[in-house]
Amino acid sequence: MKLSLGAPFLVVELIACAVFIIAFGFGNFLIFMLLSMIAGVVLLALFWKNMLEFQMGGFRDTLKQFAFVIAGFLFLIPGVLSSVFGILVLVFGLVFQAKVQANFYKKEPKKHSEEIIDVEIIEDRK
Repeated sequence: MKLSLGAPFLVVELIACAVFIIAFGFGNFLIFMLLSMIAGVVLLALFWKNMLEFQMGGFRDTLKQFAFVIAGFLFLIPGVLSSVFGILVLVFGLVFQAKVQANFYKKEPKKHSEEIIDVEIIEDRK
């Protein structure tokens, strides 16, 4: 019998949910799952809005948006372990976004102070 990757994840996810329920209670587990799913829907809606408005930039912006999509899907999967992975991916995306914005606003000193003069040559017809 061939064992897929989903079966061990499901077992670990169930154990993590049971530990969370024992530690914090079933009501807090339900609240955590509800907030997790809402966060996933919001992240996917923001990505979809950016896609419809064509606000995709370069490689770094695409990587940041991809991190938000992965986090959104991880938040939508019910379970404690997938939500924790979603939080880690979301933090990575936010840190990456802050680093990109800091580099964007940082001005580099000019290396060359030469002026560029645009010259147009007009030939006389003989």
